[in-house]
Amino acid sequence: MQAQFMHIADCHLGYWQYKLKERYNDFAKTFYTAMDIAVNEEVDFVLLAGDLFDKRSIDALTLNQAISGLDMLRRAGIPCIAVEGNHELAYYQDRLGWMGFLDIHGYLKLLNPRFEGGRPQLKPYDRHEGSYIDVLPWLRIHGLKYLGAGTPQALKAYGEALNDLPDDGIEYTIFMTHAGLEGEVTEQMGGLSHSQIGLLRQHVDYLALGHIHKPYERDNWVYNPGSLETCSVAEARWPDRGYYLVDVNTATADADEPKHTATRMPVPRRPFHRFPHRMDDHTSPDEFYAELRSMLERKARDLGMQGRRRDEEAVVEVQLTGVLPFDPTELDIGRVEEMVLEHFHPLHVIVRNLAAPVGFVIETGEGMSRSALERNILEELFSRDVQYRAKHRHWAQAALDIKRLALESASDEAIVDELKHQMALIDDAPEDDDLEDLEDLEDLADIEDEPDLEEQED
Repeated sequence: MQAQFMHIADCHLGYWQYKLKERYNDFAKTFYTAMDIAVNEEVDFVLLAGDLFDKRSIDALTLNQAISGLDMLRRAGIPCIAVEGNHELAYYQDRLGWMGFLDIHGYLKLLNPRFEGGRPQLKPYDRHEGSYIDVLPWLRIHGLKYLGAGTPQALKAYGEALNDLPDDGIEYTIFMTHAGLEGEVTEQMGGLSHSQIGLLRQHVDYLALGHIHKPYERDNWVYNPGSLETCSVAEARWPDRGYYLVDVNTATADADEPKHTATRMPVPRRPFHRFPHRMDDHTSPDEFYAELRSMLERKARDLGMQGRRRDEEAVVEVQLTGVLPFDPTELDIGRVEEMVLEHFHPLHVIVRNLAAPVGFVIETGEGMSRSALERNILEELFSRDVQYRAKHRHWAQAALDIKRLALESASDEAIVDELKHQMALIDDAPEDDDLEDLEDLEDLADIEDEPDLEEQED
């Protein structure tokens, strides 16, 4: 037996990203594109693994977008089999959500089992209810909506229930749910483990997932297409997000080989670009602006962004990282935005200042003496300033010597003379990277064994 189907997820219709109408329409455009491809490919059915909508409370225009896209399938006689995602679950007090509305009006078939006593009731889809559907006489699809933390227990119960479900004549089985696998996105916690989905393996040929916007697949069995459109700049690192086009052939000669071939295809969408820029090596705002301008010119030239029509314009994010070596109040974010607009003519500009000021809290070793602690902090602070980094140990020692003179009530003239002397020594001293260890600073005074001066500071 042979069949072909499309697997999509995370369309997020209705997302007014950056409060821009263009971005709102972009999410509809990618959805229409996927529907149009399904019709042109003449697939047998479409899997929609959750989050068709961006939120559970939608307006009429967003509902119309969903109907317009799904109607392409209905007019072509292509059924859409769906489950609810976390963004579109009906409110607790509501008897019907918008996915259920689309089911009632024949635009999709919404799967989800009823649970009684913690056990799913595996019933065929009928009158807008059911946990599975035989979309072809030999091909069965099971569905489970987003259940959050309850998903592992629900999957375990579902896997056990499958042992008792007759499957005579069924040669290929799909299980679809809105959940992610652990370890796929390092910055996200949670997700299903291999053991938690393991009970399904003996019954299921294709595990169709959504929820995580990163595309991934495992073991020729687990598939997640990723988000259709870009819901955040971070998703631009996964350019192959889109849809799966899956060819099923149950007549495979080798029982160990999958009965399908799944090809992930990207959909055209508005380009997103993130440009990280480290601040550590800029001694002044003017130096930073000059270097940023050079970087933007280079990126614009390499990407061919200049001169695009408005409907092709990108979203550009400049991400400032590292340590800010000058006064943060001197950093003009508006000027950065203007420079991006000048070089890219983008739809939208984002400037994220993640750079830390020089004087942030420094971790210290436990049980460190006061003098060692003081030296450690000064060395760390000097090392984070590009003007002093190369000889930060020397500068730290000079600061300690000046402090000692001040505590000894030395005259202003004596302190100034000592500072000039220390600066002359530092000019002639080797850079810290050329020193093997701290013991090479024998020509500088060592105060580790001097008495604690805490009482004198009062």
